[in-house]
Amino acid sequence: MRRITLVFLFHLFTFSPFHLLFAQDAMKVLDIAADRIRKAGNVKIEYKATLFSGATEKLSATGTMWIQESKMKLEADGVTTWYDGQTRWCYVASSNEVNIDEPSRKEMAAMNPYTFMGIYKKGFKMTVKETVLRGESVYEVYLKAKYPKMDVKEVYVDIRKSDYQPLCIRVLEDNNWQRVSVLGFQGNVQLANDFFSFKESEYPNVLINDMR
Repeated sequence: MRRITLVFLFHLFTFSPFHLLFAQDAMKVLDIAADRIRKAGNVKIEYKATLFSGATEKLSATGTMWIQESKMKLEADGVTTWYDGQTRWCYVASSNEVNIDEPSRKEMAAMNPYTFMGIYKKGFKMTVKETVLRGESVYEVYLKAKYPKMDVKEVYVDIRKSDYQPLCIRVLEDNNWQRVSVLGFQGNVQLANDFFSFKESEYPNVLINDMR
């Protein structure tokens, strides 16, 4: 009788609506956060990006990022990057040179802290818990890849409870953790049509390395 009771309890907690609700809650938190980011339109983000090898910090950079759908501009540590949806320009101020290429979607996705918005609905198991980050109450959503061949293995997204703004995104890819801490966020930013393109006229005597 005791064995039957234990088997019944195992199935109850494994397959009951309470277990399913946990994953549904995580999905709901991400849905709300993604929807609010999309409605914010053009966004400006102040951030700190850090790359880890195991628990060891390999490098980090602070900067500012502007995002408009697939377009992006970044300023960090003396390097400015423009991406207009096809072409990328990387300008290095110290050498007054710009490198031009046409990166893959995967390369650009790795630069975008909000990439999780486009991947979380398929291929991941997820849970959510409430915790505290930088003194603020957050939902910590954890995503784990269902399939070994997926590029992104694990993701943590810390989302502020008061307004569903992501404060930190951690991604495990190629055995390295990447962490992006969002230090400032501004939505509905007014940007010129050519904001995401390099303007050669503004950089006299610039050395151009066109690798397309």
